[in-house]
Amino acid sequence: MILIVKQIVLFDRLYNNKSDQKPKDLVSRYQKYVLELTQGFPNTKIIFNKVRNYDQRVEITVSGPEDVFIINLLKKEIGTIQEFNDVKIDMHLKGNLVDVGKVGFGLFLDCGILNPKTDVLVTLHTLRDQLCNGKEKSLPQIIKAYDFINEFPVHVKINKINKEKENIQGELDIPTLNFFKKVVDEDLEAVHVSGETKGQLKKALIRTGHLRDIVSIYRHDFLDNIVLLSDNTEAPGIIADIGKYLRNCKLNAIRPSRIRELFK
Repeated sequence: MILIVKQIVLFDRLYNNKSDQKPKDLVSRYQKYVLELTQGFPNTKIIFNKVRNYDQRVEITVSGPEDVFIINLLKKEIGTIQEFNDVKIDMHLKGNLVDVGKVGFGLFLDCGILNPKTDVLVTLHTLRDQLCNGKEKSLPQIIKAYDFINEFPVHVKINKINKEKENIQGELDIPTLNFFKKVVDEDLEAVHVSGETKGQLKKALIRTGHLRDIVSIYRHDFLDNIVLLSDNTEAPGIIADIGKYLRNCKLNAIRPSRIRELFK
């Protein structure tokens, strides 16, 4: 019998080499995370080939009778990279903000699109329509109100592809819009933690006694999590307390009062 080996590249980026954990430890924790997701299939083997230097993504091979099932599971739970030519209009992708504030005409997202490597642009016009009810706000005003930083997790829906110029545009997708709506409508603050795992984040919350102050933790990818806080809990206070236990991470505050200023 011929053993078919399938190779895939996972969406997650192991970008925080300045973490308190050594790079090898970070890779080891990621391997454990992936194997826990796929446990229960002893006849199918997952081999971790390498962390690619140019995008910090993990390349794996899957071989065995349940390979298709496991690959589909990983695509659902983690996501994989996309070939440029495979991206279609109305496709729903998750991504992370990159180069925030470097241009004035929109925000770029790394959605794992390669060959060629292409970041998805959400134009300023689209951001105005979706994030401030069409108000003529500048990009720096929008960035400040939402406290957008590099690696901020976003869901996007593709709405324009120019194959000749090799660029892609999109709009913020329902999960992201619903999250911001919940924050504003229910007057709840949130904290985005960039550079550490959900498990380490929970340890910091427990250590500071703040686990009781959260509604939920949303894991966008291995190193990016958003903590939704309970009523009357303020994000800056949480950041000040847990930040000392999450050194070399970036933490930013999502505050409804600041967002509402955009609508005036």
